[in-house]
Amino acid sequence: MRRHRLLNLLGVLVVASVIMGCGLLDGATGEEQEAPPEQHPPGELGATPTREYAGPATDKWDLWRGGTRLRGADLHPCWLASDGVCAEFTSRQDVQDLRDLGANVINASYPGVFTEQPPYQVDSTTLAYLDELIGWAEEVDIYVVIHFRTGPGRNEAAIHAQDDALYAVWTDQAAHEAWIEMWRFTAERYRNSSVVVGYNLMVEPHVNTLIDPDGELDPLEVQAQIEGTLMDWNVFAAELTTAIREVDPDTPIIVNSLNWADSWWFPALEPTGDSRTVYSLHAYNPDVYTNQEAGEISISYPDVVEDYGETITFDRSWLEEDLRPALEFAQQYDVPIYVGEFGTTRWVPGAVEFHRDLTALFEGYGWNYVYYTWRADDAEWDGFNLEYGLDPSNHAPLRDNPLLDIHVERWAQNVDFPGESAPASAEPVTTTAPPPSSTAESVSFPGGLPSLADVSHWLYLIDVNLEPLWSRSLPPSTTWSWWTSYLLKRTTPTTPWLR
Repeated sequence: MRRHRLLNLLGVLVVASVIMGCGLLDGATGEEQEAPPEQHPPGELGATPTREYAGPATDKWDLWRGGTRLRGADLHPCWLASDGVCAEFTSRQDVQDLRDLGANVINASYPGVFTEQPPYQVDSTTLAYLDELIGWAEEVDIYVVIHFRTGPGRNEAAIHAQDDALYAVWTDQAAHEAWIEMWRFTAERYRNSSVVVGYNLMVEPHVNTLIDPDGELDPLEVQAQIEGTLMDWNVFAAELTTAIREVDPDTPIIVNSLNWADSWWFPALEPTGDSRTVYSLHAYNPDVYTNQEAGEISISYPDVVEDYGETITFDRSWLEEDLRPALEFAQQYDVPIYVGEFGTTRWVPGAVEFHRDLTALFEGYGWNYVYYTWRADDAEWDGFNLEYGLDPSNHAPLRDNPLLDIHVERWAQNVDFPGESAPASAEPVTTTAPPPSSTAESVSFPGGLPSLADVSHWLYLIDVNLEPLWSRSLPPSTTWSWWTSYLLKRTTPTTPWLR
């Protein structure tokens, strides 16, 4: 008990010293000084989003409007192999670790709960894994968006346009109707879940490639050719919406654009007429940059590059232009936008700046977004694993990791979680530190190891929930001198936490 008090006192002294060193308190009197206002471009860390925070959510729909409220990552709870076996299972610890870092939503990019081949029926294996994931989410207090990759008439190979792709959902009436029935079944099963906040109808529909494999037609020309057929995604999305609303009038529905959820295909997308529907894109442009393999890197951010025969100045202005069709769609129809996937291979040059700029734009537009993907999505390849940092030769989590830090700092702005309502005073990260606490309470250290996650008053002193940054497990050799130096390193006057 005495040791805990001493450590607690040390922590208060360290944080007080940091705050005084940053000029937030008068060093002689301890009185609060008003921090000078700082100017930030819309969506920058520390800035107020263009669409401002609208107050605590009282309804699932509230989470999709009034500014960015959901920030997290994609998860593959189960990857359905060609032999029908679910491989590479996500663990409860994966979900817990993501939540501990501050994320408040999982985009469950998941095999559908109906079989891919006829007779189309419930797949008990994939359903059991989805049930398990949602149970974990309830336990660790994180929201879930259900996003089906496969199902009747569509397999994993179809997403990647591989030779063994199954496209019957676009050509066969029975498969088409079974996909609708799969969603009616799913909505009825999870309609009362406190954590399920979205039904994402299909991962990256790209029926346009079936009639225009060379990409010679623009979106409206493709839409004119598929209109009124089983390939008409606008009609299909409306049919799916009708089926869901027959059993679940409340849970938000999410509709991707065509061409693998490309922003530039929003002109061909039509609203379904449902008042609780979100429209979604995946942001990987330009893929000549975002998908570079280690050892084959030739493009940085920013840079001047060749993108499918066109020379582009690849910078933040280019990113804004790339997102413009989705933004214009949102403004025209007054609907929310969701970025259901985005990211890069972790080793691309300029990755930190790219992730910062892209998420700043999402924040500025007030869009919810999730990074693809949390933990490795392939046992043999870890190119999108944030935890491993920028070095392609590293294959283990890093403490000093600026790429992960960008996302953790974004997730630290989350205030909405399923197990608790946001406090009435909750706002985005503020620029003025509140008065310091005058008392220090004893701290408990799980497993006998020192942890800053439990020192609640430290967090209060700077009015930002830093728990996600400190809650990762530490080896027994970790010392308080290491923590002190790390804290001092991370809390400089330019650190967004103290803005």
